[in-house]
Amino acid sequence: MRIAVIGSGTSAIGFLYHLLKTHPEYEVDIFEKGMEPAKRTAKGESILYGFGGAGTFSDGKLSLSPQIGGEVAEYIGIESFQKHLSECLELWTLGFDRNALEKSDLKAQSRVREIKRLFSENQMDLTLSDFIHVGTDNLAIVIKQIYALLSSHAAYHFHFSTPIKDYSDENATVIDEKGRSYGPYDQVILAVGRSGSLLLKRILELSGADFTSNTVDLGVRYEMPAILTDEITDILYEFKVSYITAQDDKVRTFCVNPRGYVVREDGADFSLVNGHSFSHQKSELTNFAILVTHKFTDPFKDSFEYASSLARLANKLAGSGKILVQRYKDFKALRRSTISKMQKSFVVPSLKEATPGDLNLILPRRTAADIEEFVERLSRVLPGTNNPDNLLYGIEAKFYSTKPDFDRWFQIKETPIRIIGDASGYTRGIVQATISGIALAENLG
Repeated sequence: MRIAVIGSGTSAIGFLYHLLKTHPEYEVDIFEKGMEPAKRTAKGESILYGFGGAGTFSDGKLSLSPQIGGEVAEYIGIESFQKHLSECLELWTLGFDRNALEKSDLKAQSRVREIKRLFSENQMDLTLSDFIHVGTDNLAIVIKQIYALLSSHAAYHFHFSTPIKDYSDENATVIDEKGRSYGPYDQVILAVGRSGSLLLKRILELSGADFTSNTVDLGVRYEMPAILTDEITDILYEFKVSYITAQDDKVRTFCVNPRGYVVREDGADFSLVNGHSFSHQKSELTNFAILVTHKFTDPFKDSFEYASSLARLANKLAGSGKILVQRYKDFKALRRSTISKMQKSFVVPSLKEATPGDLNLILPRRTAADIEEFVERLSRVLPGTNNPDNLLYGIEAKFYSTKPDFDRWFQIKETPIRIIGDASGYTRGIVQATISGIALAENLG
């Protein structure tokens, strides 16, 4: 069998890793817009593209729960999810002693129940999960080891700096941006993540497949002293909390980084804010995203354009694609934070190059109100969350890929095309994206 894999991020790695065990004889061409691990940097488009995908520069947090990071278990079945989980963890801790890595401690059952009760009393839903934290620093090492393993296999052919722009259904070939054709292939695997939305839409339109794309999570990254969160993060590591506001909007926390750092994440023409947490480098602050779910209906359904236009505007106000930062008391008072005000703050931003400003000039009024209500509610469980000197960075957005109408095992009906990982619309994290690739490799036919 001859296979084309477009993209070499998390889901593609899971697919290639398992296929190497089960069908090492299959010839596979891997096309990647970016570079191999040794040539990637955490700047510009390189932060999104290249072997390892956007997850390369994440904090490497592995959730063992099928309820966190997507809905892939709903598609492949919970038994299949549990079956492939151990291989996923084996892959992303390659070369490390898993027991020596940071992790949650749900064995403290009485304290866990008490934390759960406190959130429930305040109408906040806490999703519990075991976590293993690899760390941004260790993750880079793991990815280099994975690449060395996969690239040494004679049947795997990597094509870096080769963006695929089109697909021909007539003879199952793929076409790069220079017009070169590759193929024909028995299977074409799309593992392009959320950043490959243009190619994905193009192929879905060619195939005539039904799909939806109308949701985005929009918000800020919140930073506060770690001493206020340690009591919970030392047990849970990450608190996954959701809340329904007075406006009936869903707000949730995402990517909690205990004693971590706020970072800028560059896209093609805009920058977003994100957070990292290292294994061997710690700050005195904890950061996490506060995200409000936005779902659009007729006549407007382009959620990506909605959020990206706000991001571009925020970058303009911050200057040269930078990130805005604002004290919570200024955010509530609808006034701009300035350099002089920030110098009086007890909380010093971990993202040093962030520009003091006013996120109220960017965020829709309803979104800003949801965020403030969430912070005040969270402070009932984590006293000090609403301290005036805590910081908001903006904007942060999480895009959802189209969710196609699949036939079986991620296959577009009556085509050789399979779509895995975040591009499938079923995953939003390292573990679930990897498992989607492993599950496809096991059931490829």
